[in-house]
Amino acid sequence: MNNNKITPIERPLSLCDIAVERIRNAIINGSYQLGQSLSESKLVETLGISKTPIREAILILKLEGLISVIPQKGTFVFTLGIDEVMKLGHYRYTLESFAIEMSNANNSEHLISDLSKICSLMTQAHNQDKRKEYLELDTKFHETIFKYCENEYLKDGYKQINGKVAAVRNHLSLRPHHTDKSLQEHLVIVELLKNGEIEEVKSVLKKHITRGERSYPETVEDIANI
Repeated sequence: MNNNKITPIERPLSLCDIAVERIRNAIINGSYQLGQSLSESKLVETLGISKTPIREAILILKLEGLISVIPQKGTFVFTLGIDEVMKLGHYRYTLESFAIEMSNANNSEHLISDLSKICSLMTQAHNQDKRKEYLELDTKFHETIFKYCENEYLKDGYKQINGKVAAVRNHLSLRPHHTDKSLQEHLVIVELLKNGEIEEVKSVLKKHITRGERSYPETVEDIANI
């Protein structure tokens, strides 16, 4: 009897999917700055595709909160004021604090192992001044917090803000010593998890997540300007 199975054919990415991925990555890594105007014709030229998939991609990225479309003005990369940064931080902490508690309860061994490996790579990237690599690992660290939580609603909630969080993280990493503090807090979180001090973990996590709202004066209305 032949037990060989035919594997499903993977659906190739559509032009819209490719455009979404390229534009999203450009926003997250800072190639497109917060608040920057995005020209539809320039995107068509840059990506080498027609207007239709570009327009579809813009609609998707608008739903993700990475792009703002302002009538009579145009299309822009998102930006945030202090009030919005605070709200985003509070929502993010609500998700992450519960997720890390659940992931730790469900599978602390694998959670700690995964986060420890990421921290090791983050330390190497930081010491070698590989900023882009460090930020990608930072994003992976926080995604891993949800890995073992066994709650799809928590995971979906985080996916909705993950791109915006990564873009803000990239922006704030340009501030002096921000990454130094960030790395130390990641390391402390892992050590506290190893010691079973989950309430202390959540306390450090809150300080870590809400740094954004404390990183610039309340008089600043737009973080794109700092």
